[in-house]
Amino acid sequence: MMNLKAVQLVLLAAISHRSSSFSTFNKRQLHNSSRLMGWSNTWSDILTGGNPRWKVTCGESHIKALTSFQEYVKGDPAEVSILCPLAGDDPFVYLLFTKGYSVTTIDLVPAAVEEMKKQFGISEEWTKEETDNTIMWKHDSGRATLMVGDALQKRPDLVNQFDAVYDKDSFGALPMELRQGFCSRIAEYVKKGGIVYLECKLKENHEKVKYAGPPFSLQQEELMEGNSYGNTFDYVKGLGEIYKIQMSAQQTGHILKRK
Repeated sequence: MMNLKAVQLVLLAAISHRSSSFSTFNKRQLHNSSRLMGWSNTWSDILTGGNPRWKVTCGESHIKALTSFQEYVKGDPAEVSILCPLAGDDPFVYLLFTKGYSVTTIDLVPAAVEEMKKQFGISEEWTKEETDNTIMWKHDSGRATLMVGDALQKRPDLVNQFDAVYDKDSFGALPMELRQGFCSRIAEYVKKGGIVYLECKLKENHEKVKYAGPPFSLQQEELMEGNSYGNTFDYVKGLGEIYKIQMSAQQTGHILKRK
């Protein structure tokens, strides 16, 4: 039987453990809230006519991107499932949908997802579900799911579910300390042999400015670092400039393949 001193030590250890766990949880929640507030403010500015940031709305640019995408993502679109992380309201997602692909998006900002929904048509075509800190809007076609939630959150139901990833400036928008978590989730969700089609910015004087962002200037070296895609993906090809953009940088493409 434990003496009083031993009991006190056990209680102190338990309290310390609970305090530490609670502190870690609070820090994570605070970080997520801070990110949501930052991106919510960004989207509020965009949707009220402010700076469009690096959005691309040119249909011709999307067709060029689709041509590059389909060169590496093969097969009948009806049998290809595509993950679009941090998609915002990117019109390319709806373009993929119209071509017969199944699409799933994840974005932290509800306003951005609402804008995406509008591209698909009337509100009656969507069913709302809520689970695990995530709101899911499921299209009646069965080929589109728009998720409001944290792209870095583990989601067991998405493991090995996708044949390809469409990433336009998502990786390039993330602070460097979040890249590892983001790439880990992508690796979990993509099937072996699956393709990541990734667009990012390449700025002038890349070596001097690659730590300034977002958007960050990226080349193969940054994408394939061990704490990014290097451990779980092979680098297939750099596509060069995909289309012209309205900023002093190139919109470049990269193809990665799940090991």
